[in-house]
Amino acid sequence: MTDSMLIVFQIHKGASSARSDDTKSLKGAILDWITPRGQSLNPPLARNVKTERGFHHERTGALLCPADLDWSNNEYFPPHTT
Repeated sequence: MTDSMLIVFQIHKGASSARSDDTKSLKGAILDWITPRGQSLNPPLARNVKTERGFHHERTGALLCPADLDWSNNEYFPPHTT
């Protein structure tokens, strides 16, 4: 491997690692942000797992739902279960 290829590889590796670190730290921060003060989410979401989020969870699905649609209207969206 040439020196320039090694440098490019190291820069790419560093950039990928930085993106990974950024998203890891966001998982917990997002939970703190979307959970009403003094309450908990039902069902609860793990701080280190993303699979139950998005449209799979009542709270995160409601936040992702387009503003002109009613997330609680089963005509648009099927019941939300995890």
